[in-house]
Amino acid sequence: MIKANLVIGLLALAFFANAQYQGWNLFERNASAQAGRLSGSGSRAYHK
Repeated sequence: MIKANLVIGLLALAFFANAQYQGWNLFERNASAQAGRLSGSGSRAYHK
């Protein structure tokens, strides 16, 4: 059972590393909508 969890974890890590490398974004719709709002206002919001 422990080996199966280890293999699944490594496969998930490889999948997310590949997605990061290729530039996939799970929240693409939200990110593009927020970027449009920020560019329209002409200012950036900084969070502390």
